[in-house]
Amino acid sequence: MMDTALMQDRAEGTEGADRYRNRLEALAGVLSAKGIDAWLIPMGDYHGSEYISPFFQLIAYYTGFTGSAATLLVVPDGGRARAFLWTDGRYFLQAEKELSGTGVILEKMGEKGCITLTERLQKLADANNSEGRTFVLGFDGRVVSIRQAEEIRNSLKDMDTGLITDCDLAGELWDRPPLTFGPVWELADAYSGESRSSKMNRVRESMQKEGAGALVLTALDEIAWLLNLRGEDIAYNPVCLSYLIILQDEAVLFTDADNLSQIEGCVIKPYDDFFGQLSRIDPSLTVWIDQGSASWRVLETLQSGSEREILQKPSPVIMMKAIKNETEREHIRRAHIKDGVAVTRWIYTLKKRSRSKSPDKAEKSELSESSELSEAERLLSLRREQEGFLSESFAPIIAFGPHGAIVHYEPDDESDATIRYGRGDYLLADTGGHYREGTTDITRTISLGMPDDEQKKLYTAVLAGHLRLLDACFLEGAAGSSLDQLARQPLYRLGYDYRHGTGHGVGYLLNVHEGPNAFRMKYTKENRLYEGMVTSDEPGVYLANRFGIRIEGLVLTVFSHESEYGRFLRFEPLTMVPFDRDSIDADLLNDEDKRVLNAYQKKICETISPFLSEEEHSWLEEETRPV
Repeated sequence: MMDTALMQDRAEGTEGADRYRNRLEALAGVLSAKGIDAWLIPMGDYHGSEYISPFFQLIAYYTGFTGSAATLLVVPDGGRARAFLWTDGRYFLQAEKELSGTGVILEKMGEKGCITLTERLQKLADANNSEGRTFVLGFDGRVVSIRQAEEIRNSLKDMDTGLITDCDLAGELWDRPPLTFGPVWELADAYSGESRSSKMNRVRESMQKEGAGALVLTALDEIAWLLNLRGEDIAYNPVCLSYLIILQDEAVLFTDADNLSQIEGCVIKPYDDFFGQLSRIDPSLTVWIDQGSASWRVLETLQSGSEREILQKPSPVIMMKAIKNETEREHIRRAHIKDGVAVTRWIYTLKKRSRSKSPDKAEKSELSESSELSEAERLLSLRREQEGFLSESFAPIIAFGPHGAIVHYEPDDESDATIRYGRGDYLLADTGGHYREGTTDITRTISLGMPDDEQKKLYTAVLAGHLRLLDACFLEGAAGSSLDQLARQPLYRLGYDYRHGTGHGVGYLLNVHEGPNAFRMKYTKENRLYEGMVTSDEPGVYLANRFGIRIEGLVLTVFSHESEYGRFLRFEPLTMVPFDRDSIDADLLNDEDKRVLNAYQKKICETISPFLSEEEHSWLEEETRPV
């Protein structure tokens, strides 16, 4: 959640843009005075988190950009500031709007003509070196991962460069909000399916196999999962700010959660004691750290004054957490039934409004007051009616008309759009919830009236891609990149694509985004699919200034059959919300598409109808009838 002061900056238009320029100039002045040629600010915190607390929102403070993925580089140039911001295709439209007037140059990652961060640093270093000067790059070593720092160092290894990583110059210029620690609560074994001690034993077995005497965990969701703890230190992410050092005979948890005085199997110490304790680990022990989530400062601290052996590889907790046990799987199914009831009831009301040809005065009043924010609140109220609901799993994306083309649009008081019914406009709703039984993430695109032929053609293509991925059968351990194309093919044939991954892993009452499983075009050796993983299936298409279409449901990887070639897996749909019947052109679906669609819609109707009113049930039966 963005800090209130940052939200005010965004709302002040030109004056806000001037303020961002002034802040960048102030930082550039400090850098010049200290002889630093560039300062790097990633979107992150001390734990490699995707979503961050207000304390870490430096990019929003300096530029006004509020997306969840970006890197900012500030370069002092003759007493002035040049600034470059890199982000991915999910945020191109949002970044263009939010950076307008600030002077920040937007680099669209993956697009033709984009100069990458390392290329930009090489250009800057080359310019300095050609004048006989060392190029000095600075960043706060606590917020840059080991992997990113190594990539930067390797790209500059043949140049005369220096690194400054032991200070937070950008943060020192901001009267930033405090780093806060909220209460922590324990997830009972009846929900987690495995005790803390059992999980810890499995981790220590992995350490023994790798010859590691110590494991350092810095990723917040890994610590929360391992210790069966949940918190509220980051909005929408039930984690607590913490570090964990695991030895064979003890574990030390570093946190300032005020309601956590003791925990079985762990010694609790203050959050700020972490780096001091890290430096005092027995130098004879091999220390295991994850270069993807651990910060550069962690590596520097371990290497300082010691010749210790450091093992850099993915944390063993990543796969343990990603493969849900039987208890987690069963609870996740229950969470999605509850969520399906809430979202389906919400869609039913939208459809009822759209189809009312002669609304009475009371209905007219209700229609005139409906907006993106009010609909987000109404959906939240329906979720709150479900037993075990805790909170939303991310800021709701309720995007009407052109706003739907902004992939991660989030309505606020400034952008909130009035929703018009009965005209055929699209409302894209990407929302989710945390329940005691698990985490949900669902997107449905809803026609508020009868869509036109173009909308139906594109909606059906997105739906076909969603269904074809849902119906996939594959060998255990298949790469997520090999399945990504199934969802894109129907759009490719029409000359369209989307600039985001097709799916991401989802935590169990944890972060709505987790790895290593995903559906993405880019291959990585870690991105493999195994039984028990939960992943989103969310193709889409976005027409700038017109509308967006995205269909997302979560799927559970389950066993299918086995042969001499190995174990084959398939997907079980978890999300229980119908597709938009008015937008489907059945003539554009093949027989297999129709088979999968009809079976899924039938399951939805059978599963959630018992929880609906008679009127809602009748509508759902019509909405899910076979095509």
